[in-house]
Formats: sequence, structure tokens, C-alpha cells
Amino acid sequence: MANCSSGHRYPVGVDLDAARPRLLAAAVARRSIAARYLAVSAVNVVNHQILLNLANSGWDWGGGVSNVFAAVISAIPGYLLSRYWVWEVRGSNSLRAEILPFWSLAIVGLVLSTAMAEAADRLLGSGLPVALASLAGYFIVWVLKFLILDRIFERSARRQEELVAS
Repeated sequence: MANCSSGHRYPVGVDLDAARPRLLAAAVARRSIAARYLAVSAVNVVNHQILLNLANSGWDWGGGVSNVFAAVISAIPGYLLSRYWVWEVRGSNSLRAEILPFWSLAIVGLVLSTAMAEAADRLLGSGLPVALASLAGYFIVWVLKFLILDRIFERSARRQEELVAS
């Protein structure tokens, strides 16, 4: 181990002073992606909650059915905003590499939030308890979803860059 100019230790043979600008740029880019993901998530939560409330309170659908309806409809702009704005992936969509993993994660969140929304509807009644239970279910999956989608869309972006370069 050796010390760089800031006094931090690093493995011998790694020039951290030379790598620092690249590492800083990567950290800034990662924060930008995380901020856009948070913004898309906020939009998706608003869309989901409007649709959930409409179906549950307006149309008198059960909590679980209302949650499935809201999740399916709101997942479409969620995918598109995530792909094109958060991770800035261009080119054709890949069913196997992007769409199926995105929808699989959406289904995990849907199953958990629907179970919680249905339980809230049965125990506490419709309206606010259903909305809060649905949000709690999605929040549990949210961080894991970011980490997985980050890998998926980062890989897709690299693949698109390689296709353009060749």
C-alpha cells in the first residue's frame, strides 16, 4: 500500500492522482442518474396514486385490483422515462435485456404492494390506508430496483455505443 497526495492509502501501481478527474466525473454522473431516477420515481408515484385513488375510491374497486390497474398503467411511462431520460439509452429496446427485467421488477413491487394494499383495505378500509400500504410495498423494492436497473441500462448503453462505433 502507498499514499497519494491527499494522504489516503491505495494499492501500489495505481496512480490515484491521475485517476481522480475520471473518478470525480463518474461520481457526478452517478449522482445525476440517481437524481433523475428519484424524479421519475416521484412522477410514477403521483401517477400511480392518482390511478389507485380513482379506481379504489372513485370506481369502488377493491384495493388489490385497484393497485394492479394503477401499477400496470403507470409502469409504461416509468419504463420509458427510465430508459430514455434517467439512463439516456438510445436505439432499439431489447425485450430480453431491458423490458423483461424491468417488468419483472415491476411485478415484484406490484405483488408486494398489492398484498399490502389488499390487507389495508380489509383491515382499515379504502382510501388513505390503501394508498399508504401500496406506497410502503413499493418503497421496499425501490432501492433494489435502482441498483438492478442501473446495471441493465448501463449495459444497454454500452452495447449501443459499441454498435455505433463499429
